[in-house]
Amino acid sequence: MNVMAFLLLFGFSSCQQETGGTKVNLTATEVKRLIESNQDIVVLDVRTPYEFQEGNLKGAVNIDYTSPDFEQEIAKLDTAATYLLYCKSGNRSSKATAVMKSNNFNNLYNATVGFDALRSAGVQTN
Repeated sequence: MNVMAFLLLFGFSSCQQETGGTKVNLTATEVKRLIESNQDIVVLDVRTPYEFQEGNLKGAVNIDYTSPDFEQEIAKLDTAATYLLYCKSGNRSSKATAVMKSNNFNNLYNATVGFDALRSAGVQTN
């Protein structure tokens, strides 16, 4: 596959969302670098408690996006802190990121890949 075909195939499929020059949606490699370089980041696992118990990123906090209490739970968080959200595939974390943005959280990152891909990329897990 030539470089142009590769860029067309993969470049447009990722559709990175940017806010003020900051890349919001991150690949597994970018997540690993972010966690390693930013000790103050809060890692939010938005999967179900069962999924969280099966394995999670080191230091992650579990707030289930599918819970009816999701917005009440995030309302308890510091809107000025920096958060990295992840789930099983990137779908729930993307939706949770949008909800948090609408609730005045400005320092947000979303893992576009799920827990298994993050673990495979070498992100530390429990």
